[in-house]
Amino acid sequence: MQWIAETVSPEASENYSRLLGVVVLLGFSFCALIFFVVAVVKAARLRTRGWMLSAALSGLAMLGGLTWAVSMVTEAVASAAKTGKAAALPREVASADGKVSIKIPGSWSEMPELHPAAVIAVGDKMHEQYVMVLPTGRASFPTSLSDFDVFVTEGLGKALQDSKVSEPKTIQVGGYRAIRRSITGVQGGHRTAYEQVVIETHSTYYQMLMWTIFSHRSAAERDFNDIIASFAAESAPALPEESR
Repeated sequence: MQWIAETVSPEASENYSRLLGVVVLLGFSFCALIFFVVAVVKAARLRTRGWMLSAALSGLAMLGGLTWAVSMVTEAVASAAKTGKAAALPREVASADGKVSIKIPGSWSEMPELHPAAVIAVGDKMHEQYVMVLPTGRASFPTSLSDFDVFVTEGLGKALQDSKVSEPKTIQVGGYRAIRRSITGVQGGHRTAYEQVVIETHSTYYQMLMWTIFSHRSAAERDFNDIIASFAAESAPALPEESR
């Protein structure tokens, strides 16, 4: 698996600041409460104007601190709900040349370090789900889509230990002919589940490779299927079968 350094979003940083503020305010309110109790007791016994005033001021300080803390908690909850809603919305990610794009969950991020040749590389480190799109010009591989599928599948299988490969399934992706396979194997000591789709456009074969650790396979299935269905590429149609 590929990893990237942890990053903190501005929204998360703001929520951390709010949380710290709430802790400080609660501490302040607790101190004000203690002083308020002492001042009330003193005022009741001594009946001096100074202790009465101290009781009143400490009571106001306690109520003000609690009110402010509640307000900050409410803002943090609203902000978290807004961020979560935005993260649930898919967003489009395109290659630098604009020839190919996919839609990914809003919580995912771009991860160009996954592969230097990938035109799109994205993932969700927290849930250990990753996707990349690798192009191969048809001029450099002038055979059929089926041959290209066998070629890249064999390459992936050799990179894994104890690999298992499903039978190819012909599908349509973004209006283009495509072949999909499920592949599992051990990589870096972890059993990994892959979904591979090879797509034939007018000028390019694209290998869309999705993977996660094997135990997360079912959880990743919906996201992977949605990403496959969102694939869009150059507007020219794939060549008809008889022209190849």
